[in-house]
Amino acid sequence: MKTKIFFIIISCIFVWSASAQTYTLQECKDMALENNCKMKNSRLDKDIAVQTRKQAFTNYFPSVSAMGLAYNASRGMAQMDMTLPMVGTLPISMFKNGKVATVSAVQPVFAGGQIINGNKLARVGAEVSEYQLKLSENEVLETTEKYFWQIVALQEKLNTISVVENQLGKIYEDVQVAVDAGVTTRNDLLKVELQQQGIESDRLKVENGLSITKMLLRQYTGIDNEHFEVSTSEFVSPSSPVDIYMSPDEAVTRRAEYGLLEKNVEATKLQKRMTLGKNLPSVGIGGGYMYHDMTGQDNNFGVVFASVSIPISAWWGGAHDIKKDKLKMMQAENERQQSIELMEVEVMQCWNELQEAYKQILLSEKSIASATENFRLNSEYYNAGTVALSDLLDAQTILQQSRDQHTDACTAYQVKLSNYLRATGR
Repeated sequence: MKTKIFFIIISCIFVWSASAQTYTLQECKDMALENNCKMKNSRLDKDIAVQTRKQAFTNYFPSVSAMGLAYNASRGMAQMDMTLPMVGTLPISMFKNGKVATVSAVQPVFAGGQIINGNKLARVGAEVSEYQLKLSENEVLETTEKYFWQIVALQEKLNTISVVENQLGKIYEDVQVAVDAGVTTRNDLLKVELQQQGIESDRLKVENGLSITKMLLRQYTGIDNEHFEVSTSEFVSPSSPVDIYMSPDEAVTRRAEYGLLEKNVEATKLQKRMTLGKNLPSVGIGGGYMYHDMTGQDNNFGVVFASVSIPISAWWGGAHDIKKDKLKMMQAENERQQSIELMEVEVMQCWNELQEAYKQILLSEKSIASATENFRLNSEYYNAGTVALSDLLDAQTILQQSRDQHTDACTAYQVKLSNYLRATGR
């Protein structure tokens, strides 16, 4: 019996520990980068770009082809009459059946730079996929942090609600004693009960919000434990962000978006060279081997050749294609400059919002100190009979609001801090 009880206790401890698994912010971010669908597809896009680059490199190799043919006609494909002296006219039929096989290889010597520039374009595409993967990482991390800090904020608000419930419980006991003593009316007791019911409603709303946000974080990061918690150890009043400031012009050059803009300009230049190459002659050399048996006798031979292709008719529209690519280059340059200017504005906006969020924390801390002292004084005054119960309940409400405002301010700061670090390429 004792052994059975021991195993039951051990099992309960194991279940409780599994259900109460706690994740830090970094653990959630690592899991999101590993398991999120957007990250998986971005990594696949990168692999696709790598394969595209490898495929483009094969254009340097000779083009090899082979062909085989065997036929059997109902009659000879070449019919003629041949007149011979002393013999007369003889009908001749040839090529009724036969076999043909060829193998050839063509090595491009000059293709107007299309092969070289095509490989450069493929390289740019692979580099673009790297930047796009980084942007996907930023987006996934931003969303993960948003869910994480929402959960922390809701948990902190539940803690505040628990404190308020204890305070109201004590107030209710004091009022009950006063009612029993005939010092006050039952109306004061009803006021406390109404306040308690309001707090109970607040708890229900916060718990529902917490449940939904946890489901979102779980789906986004791939957490397989339905009953998990997040660590609140990082939820502390931060120090001034002045040490992490970075000038906007320096910050912009560190961002993945800046790299994408540079690659876009480079790609338009290469595309222009590709268009120009399509209008230039292409030269190739090759060799081959042929075998045929069309006359009842084996024949085989080798051949070498050179080819020159001049796209004469393409010149009619080729000049306009080149001009279009020049205009696209100008567009890419304009977009690059405008995007850089907008990113600099974004960096400054994120910095201003971060500073504002920090100042809001300082203000909320002062509010908590004032609200705590106000509640303490009103508690003493109520016990002394110098203030009404409504004043005490108002003081309690103000204290709860100041605590919630501090929680919201700390959460907002963490989000703004993450936004600023990403806006500065960190």
